[in-house]
Amino acid sequence: MNSVLEVEKALRQLPPEDRWEVARWLLDDLQGHTASHATAKRADETIQTLPPLPDYSARRRRIFGDKVLPNMVLAARAQESW
Repeated sequence: MNSVLEVEKALRQLPPEDRWEVARWLLDDLQGHTASHATAKRADETIQTLPPLPDYSARRRRIFGDKVLPNMVLAARAQESW
């Protein structure tokens, strides 16, 4: 069998029970292969696509020097009336 048409013709000659068995096997195989391939591909993409994170503390020191900045969240919470 060299082509998809030959495989399809051979499958059509099988009884319906056997065709369903082949279909179930094919679906299981495709789902297993797709799941493992997707997991491996996702892991490869994650490793390759993670950009280096910027150094925010170095940027803050470059802009403000050694000045200590207040935590604005804590300042806002202090003004709230609970």
